[in-house]
Amino acid sequence: MREALELSIDRTALNEVVFNGLFQPGNQWVGPSNPFYVKSRPIPARNVAKAKQLLAAAGAATPQVTLMTTTVPETLRAAQVIQAMAAEAGFDIKIRATESNAAIQASVDGQFELYLNYWSGRTDPDGNLYNFVSCKAPPALNVARYCNPTVDEELDAARTAEDATSRLAHYAKVADHILTDRPLIYLWHPTWLFAMCATIAGFEPYPDGLIRPQGMTMQ
Repeated sequence: MREALELSIDRTALNEVVFNGLFQPGNQWVGPSNPFYVKSRPIPARNVAKAKQLLAAAGAATPQVTLMTTTVPETLRAAQVIQAMAAEAGFDIKIRATESNAAIQASVDGQFELYLNYWSGRTDPDGNLYNFVSCKAPPALNVARYCNPTVDEELDAARTAEDATSRLAHYAKVADHILTDRPLIYLWHPTWLFAMCATIAGFEPYPDGLIRPQGMTMQ
């Protein structure tokens, strides 16, 4: 059913409708332009027919499920687009818009069926991955309660790899499990937009969107 849900979603259309095409569709913990993106596991194309076949094979042609999301306007819009797309495959999704802190607490307590959430991102892929899928991760982040000893071994090995090539090889093995088991379904990566006065120099953007004033000057 998780595969069917993913196949019902068109990430490119979702990006165009909700984010005016400014974000980057994705299916992993880093975007497709990141050097640690596993290119052998690209973004799957939408396939409503296959999604219907999978649901029929599972004996759940019209599964009913509640999608919890925050009341952040763009996240709520994304939930509505997902709801409409998934309906074409047979899903009956009810949206439960929840205040952000209450949604976080509900996710920690496991009081949800589906949860549309977002992460600010980190400059290193480990910060986008380890605490969300490791057996040792805190429940506040690993809300899917995912635990796979093989994934843990590869995550630990990636932390101690001597070079980027070796590290990517470990992440490729992680992807084989994560993208098959689907404890999380990655949909997009935000594009951070900054505006500044022409007299400011030395600004350097970072993938996490946080502004670091070190080295900035005003002329």
